[in-house]
Amino acid sequence: ERSFTSTVFRSRVTYTLTPRMFVSALLQYTSATDQATTNARFRWEYEPGSELFVVYSDGRSTAVGGFPPLENRSLVVKITRLFRW
Repeated sequence: ERSFTSTVFRSRVTYTLTPRMFVSALLQYTSATDQATTNARFRWEYEPGSELFVVYSDGRSTAVGGFPPLENRSLVVKITRLFRW
């Protein structure tokens, strides 16, 4: 076992467009893995109890010089619908 030090920087921003719609973003850097990650999310409640989410994420390596190369990327769309009988 050995000891190590890791620095984590995190910033989160949320902007509410309407009472039923918002956009949020999370930026994070971790020195232990030399990785910068981005996560952006859009949420819209189109009817009470029913929502649409769109989430974009990516991870970049900061271990090399210049613009950080892309390591992973994803786009997810989720729709929920509340059925009332």
